[in-house]
Amino acid sequence: MYTNFITSPIAKKLGMAITGLIWYGFLVGHLIGNFLLFKGDGGEAFDTYAEFLENFPLLIPIELFLVAAVALHVYLAISVTADNKRARPVGYQVNRSSGGRSFASSSMAYTGTLTLVFIIVHVATFKFGDRIDGSLYKLVVQTFQQTGYAVWYIIAMLVLGFHLWHAFHSAFQTLSLRSKIIRNVGSVLCIFIATGFALLPIAAYVGIIK
Repeated sequence: MYTNFITSPIAKKLGMAITGLIWYGFLVGHLIGNFLLFKGDGGEAFDTYAEFLENFPLLIPIELFLVAAVALHVYLAISVTADNKRARPVGYQVNRSSGGRSFASSSMAYTGTLTLVFIIVHVATFKFGDRIDGSLYKLVVQTFQQTGYAVWYIIAMLVLGFHLWHAFHSAFQTLSLRSKIIRNVGSVLCIFIATGFALLPIAAYVGIIK
């Protein structure tokens, strides 16, 4: 019976909701830390913050936990999509007003895939990239001043915001927590995360962060 539950659609959706909310929390914390880029001290506060995180004793366990969360989220998303296709092998026109899927829900696979690609590129660039004079701040500023990367980053943040908007509402719906307050909080958080991250390359590109 337990095995049947953990492989059931509701268990998979619960897993997606929980792993998704874990990354929601990480993104909010990560963005707040990145706001140190705006301090105007030549990156001293940001580099100090980065050094603190890199020397934090639980850094590796936390990173492994986040990787496991996103890996499980991706696996469950693929599994749920496959289950839905098996349940509806013949495609049909979906009308949102009649209870069908919205554009946001039907595009989740695409926005999720692009978000995953962004995470990989982001980690490769800033975690494993060559720092300038040992400064992560200088690496961030120099990277964001590159037109191609700045445009890519901004587009990725718009896609991320769209993905998070639907994901937040779906997660709380799966957890049977539905209210206007939750919807409003979710919308504000999505705007905060997407806009906040998108402002970073814009600020570096125009010279506010330098």
